[in-house]
Amino acid sequence: MSIVKFSTGPVENAINVTTLPGESRTFFVKAVNNGRTSARVQIRLFRLNGEKVLVATRTFTLAPGSSAFRVLNVAQLAQFEVQIRTNSRHVLVSGWGKNAAGRIVAAHRYTPEELAKSVVR
Repeated sequence: MSIVKFSTGPVENAINVTTLPGESRTFFVKAVNNGRTSARVQIRLFRLNGEKVLVATRTFTLAPGSSAFRVLNVAQLAQFEVQIRTNSRHVLVSGWGKNAAGRIVAAHRYTPEELAKSVVR
């Protein structure tokens, strides 16, 4: 079975070097399963302020033809990375940073084509 891994890569969230909370207060990960079987999705949030540290993990199952999202709190992270893993090539994911007013932060918007992708066998 193959594992498909997506990553935002390193994301700068601080408005300036010393100011927190960051521009994005939350980060939404949206996943859609275009396959014919259920798929498992795991989201991992890492703090990158110097040492890479796992901050949160969310895992869920998507039924065929369904979608879901999870929300991560990134307000206190000056830099972060979000990794998404799935056991299906039919799952597409996107990521969206949102500010305190709930509006999308354009610099923290990741479509499926913009996420780094690798397949591990």
